[in-house]
Amino acid sequence: MDDLLYLEKLGFSTNEAKIYTTLLKHKMLNGYEISKYSGVIRASVYDVLNRMVNRGTIFKIDGEPAYYRPLEYEKLIEQIKRETEANLEKAQALFQSISSEEMQEDYVLNIVGFEKFIAKAKELIDSATQEISLSVWQKEFSFLHDSLNRAIGRGVKVYLFSFEQIPLQGATVFSYRICDIDNLFPYRRTALIIDNQQALIGESHIDRGIFTYTRNRSIVSLATDEMVLNIFWYRYIEKKALLGQKNTSKEFLSVMDRLADELGIDANMTKNMQVFNYQRERGDHNGDKT
Repeated sequence: MDDLLYLEKLGFSTNEAKIYTTLLKHKMLNGYEISKYSGVIRASVYDVLNRMVNRGTIFKIDGEPAYYRPLEYEKLIEQIKRETEANLEKAQALFQSISSEEMQEDYVLNIVGFEKFIAKAKELIDSATQEISLSVWQKEFSFLHDSLNRAIGRGVKVYLFSFEQIPLQGATVFSYRICDIDNLFPYRRTALIIDNQQALIGESHIDRGIFTYTRNRSIVSLATDEMVLNIFWYRYIEKKALLGQKNTSKEFLSVMDRLADELGIDANMTKNMQVFNYQRERGDHNGDKT
């Protein structure tokens, strides 16, 4: 019977479904009669009956022979509902636990393409609940501005570092305000850190951008440390009044030269030398060292 398929979907075996519907129709039968009317062979019928008695689906009336009657179908339906709801709640708790564990894995995901990077960055910013740290450029910032505003509106703390002028009301901004940044850097690196737990880092190029997303604590910590170091440099330069409200790339590099001399930092000790060498190759750095 096709109708029995519905009972099978509710946890009945084929033979259990046959026996229950037979008893529901005839009210009370012994084992021989159940086998005869249901079509379940006598060699199997008593094993099935015992299982159903243990589950409370049918009741056994002792005697010679023993008789069986079904649990009222209304009560059976309520029992199935309760068991199903309890199992669904357990399944939901299990899935949530597994999902939470999976989110904590230290996997690294590569994202290729600027548009995909922006989409992921917006997703992360929208998920932030406590703090956002972002090292950014004007181009990337223009795409993320609205998402950052929404985060500020939710009460999320936002910290921005940039070599360019980046205005964002409600955020703490550290900006060198360099007006000709394209003459300064051979790359355009962006780092986004969400709630000190997730990081999205990468460099934009003319033809293609490659970015990395991760929850790996070491990588998130490295990204955070780099941003903090940039802020320390910015604060030191600001305190020394070495730069003005609007600066050129040459002025910035001149300050870096001066600080390198002052602090005894050579080409083997700082990534800023990558910028210096880039400028030397372009012949744009008036303060070149020999």
